[in-house]
Formats: sequence, structure tokens, C-alpha cells
Amino acid sequence: MKKPVVAAIAALTLATPVEAQDRKSVAPKAMQAVAPGLAGYTDDVLFGDVWINPALSPRDRSLVTVSVLIATGKTAQLTGHLGRALDNGVTPGEISGAVTHLAFYAGWPNAVSSLEVIEKAFTDRGVDMAALRAPVTASVPLPASDAARAKAVTATIGPVAPKLAALTNDVVFADLWRRPDLTSRDRSLVTLAALAANGDEAGLAFHVGLGLQNGLTRAEIGETLTHLAFYAGWPKATAAVAVAEKVFKDQDPAQAPSAAEGLAITGPERQPVQGPAATFTGAVSVTSPFKGTGQARLGGATVTFQPRARSNWHSHPLGQLLIVTAGEGLVQAEGGPVRRMKAGDVVWTGPGVKHWHGAAPTSAMTHVAVAEALDGASVSWLGPVSDAEYRTPSQ
Repeated sequence: MKKPVVAAIAALTLATPVEAQDRKSVAPKAMQAVAPGLAGYTDDVLFGDVWINPALSPRDRSLVTVSVLIATGKTAQLTGHLGRALDNGVTPGEISGAVTHLAFYAGWPNAVSSLEVIEKAFTDRGVDMAALRAPVTASVPLPASDAARAKAVTATIGPVAPKLAALTNDVVFADLWRRPDLTSRDRSLVTLAALAANGDEAGLAFHVGLGLQNGLTRAEIGETLTHLAFYAGWPKATAAVAVAEKVFKDQDPAQAPSAAEGLAITGPERQPVQGPAATFTGAVSVTSPFKGTGQARLGGATVTFQPRARSNWHSHPLGQLLIVTAGEGLVQAEGGPVRRMKAGDVVWTGPGVKHWHGAAPTSAMTHVAVAEALDGASVSWLGPVSDAEYRTPSQ
């Protein structure tokens, strides 16, 4: 099956470029003089191909471009693209809504730095800025999944930063996301552009999923990331594509069991993946990852720890089940003793309980780990388990 993101990006090559003699160069004179190669790519690829690709409307491309420039502090290029955005149908109210939204997702300094440029662009266009000051009441409905999202924020962020959790739920989602100056779809488009442009992959997966709920199509998200490559760089775009591809694959009906059969088998033959050093100490390999289908939130994998290898401290919003299939290991909940676990043991850790688990000092250990996701998140990783904390139980 062709991967949806790759297909979306491949569509770039299918657009018919405008013949060079039929259009005027948009490359600045300095670019033509200093970097004629760049001028050629600007005219022939960026504006002669990408901007005219119908996979994303000119209006949406302008909204993405303006969002990237604001989110990354590129105010020198903002003036021209604000004019293009207005010409392409982005309203002054939507630009005002976007810069307000971006203050939360790219930081106040980047948003504030853009205001003088936006004000001048509006003044030059004769925009009635008094209309922008009209009272705005929250009215856009949130998706049905927002209650689960709010619960996850409280469970994962609240214990460390309760005020941040409250602001996230009460200001960002219960107010900002409900403002009518941008549709929910456009807020998702602006958010995806900002997160991808700044390399904020941690929040990108959630917002790709939310964007799909809010009406963005997979093709539009793929084309957004293609467009973004020219304004934030290829590394940021390709990293974001990898995140989007995983979300698409997880939600792909083709990956689900057939309605008639109702089951799926994940074999052990998959190539093991090394457990990342950011969340594990020692040699750890992961095989046979699985995820429930339909409305199920269940997922997990088979994990093998070599002697003395262990996970970081972590917690799960809805708890975790471990089924030890081979060897001997150790497990500890915060404040409790280090306990042994061996092949055949089933270990349950409750929701939100900080804990770690791994192999014994002289034995490898394999377990199947199973957890439910809450609003797309099944684990909250914390710091590593020190050598002092990792110890053999007395009995």
C-alpha cells in the first residue's frame, strides 16, 4: 500500500510548471545577483510549481507561510507574504487570530515581533483595524475527544506543573481554540505549521490527529509539510512527515482487521528496534508493536532487557499491564520496595503511578507491555533510574 504522506509529497512533481516566458521573476534582485541558482529554484520550483499545486489552496498556502514566518521570527520576509495572503483570501481578522494563536504555540516574543510588520501591512492596504477590536466571545465547539485530552493533561502535566495544566485546559483549549476568528480547521493548520517549523515533534502527533478531526485531509497535511520545507527547511519538514506518517498509519483502516474476521495477528518476526537512550538505560530491544483498532485505545509491544538494563521512571495515564514471558526482572513503584518478577508473572501498575522496570543484574528479561492511550498518549517519561536506585531486593 502506498504511504499517504509519500503520495502527497509525490504529487508535487505532478504539477505542471508555468512556462518561464509566461511569468515574471519573483526572485529579489539581490538573489538574482548573488545567488542566481537560488533565484532559479525560487522562480521555477517554489513559485512555478509548489505554490500553484492544487493539492493545497493558495489561501491555505499563504496561511501556512505567514504562520511559519511568525513562528520562526522571520519578520523580514513577512511583509510580502502578508500582501500575498490578503490577495489570496486570508482576511485581516484571520491574520489577527493567527498571530494570537501563535503566541501560545511559538511564544509571545515571536508573535509580538510580528505586530509592527502586520500593522504596517494593514495600514498600507487600508484595513479598518478598529473592526479587529470588536469583542470576541468563545463559540466554536471543541471535538468530543477534548474531555479525554483535558484528563490526560491533568494526569501528565498537573503533578509537575499544576498551573500549566490549568492554563492548558482553561485558556488554551477552553478559550483560545473556541475563538471564532479562526475555524477549528484553520487553527489546526496554523498549529501544525508552527510546530513543524520549530521542530516541536513532541506535540505534533497529537495535533496531526486533531487536525484530521477538525477537517484537514491527509493530502492537505502532506502538502502543508511539503510547502513548509521551503520556509522552514527540509530537515524540519521530513521530521514532521515521519510523525504524520505514523499517525496516518495508526489510523489507517487498511491496518485494521476485517469486519468479518475481527482479529489481527502481530508476528514476532519484525526487526527489533533499539530502545532509545532517552528513556532506557542499557541494552533494550522492542519487537512486535501493536495497537488496537476502531475505538480501542489498547497498545503495546514485546520488550527485552539485557542484564541490568531498565526503563526510566515513568507513569501511564490509564495504567500498565506487564506479562513476563522470559527471564527475571525487577520492578518498583515510587515509595515502595524493589520487587522481583519472573517468567509467568503478571504485573499491574495503576494509573499515574510513577515506576520503573527492567532486567535483573544477572538475567535478561522479556515482557509484553500493554497500556491504554488517553487522548493519544499512553506514557509520560521521567528521569533515568540511577545505579543507587537500581538494586537487588533483599528477598
